[in-house]
Amino acid sequence: MKKTHVEDPGLGLIKEVAEGDENAFGQLVKRYEHSVMNTIYRYIGNYSEAEDVAQEVFIKVWRNANRFKGRSKFSTWLYRMVVNQCLNYKSKHSEKLGSLDETIKTATTLKSSGVEIEFERRQRIEMVRKAVDELPKTQRIAIILSKYEGKSYREIAQIMGVSLSSVTSLIFRAKDNLRKRLLPLRVNRHI
Repeated sequence: MKKTHVEDPGLGLIKEVAEGDENAFGQLVKRYEHSVMNTIYRYIGNYSEAEDVAQEVFIKVWRNANRFKGRSKFSTWLYRMVVNQCLNYKSKHSEKLGSLDETIKTATTLKSSGVEIEFERRQRIEMVRKAVDELPKTQRIAIILSKYEGKSYREIAQIMGVSLSSVTSLIFRAKDNLRKRLLPLRVNRHI
């Protein structure tokens, strides 16, 4: 039995966007902007740059709406654009020193204000973010889509354009790499 796209809220909107309906485009952006921004931010690590990349994604959605053929869910098509924009961004931009300076400034402020527990929590979060950032790009995309966006392995396979077994392998290797990189964090917490 073939699945219908009744549960796909973006399907009707993208059809209207393909016909030039700006109101439908506004509704589409409103519906998906939060999850798109979260995914991009987790990949890039800089909020203002993530906003720029998200804007590029939605511009591409507007320009390419007529190319959506409905062979997959709208969200799969959208996330494929998100992944491609993230990969393009990373290949064009090198790490910026500003984020390290901001981290040091925040750490100094937190320590001097006596908020040691919050400082340690933020430090751990930063270590996890850095460990995810250091993963190979396909592992990073797979783990972000799985753990942060709650996508199924099948959806990730469609988004990334790879087999289901490839996604399983990518996520397994990502978790293994993260476990190795974060071992000092676990040892320090006596876990």
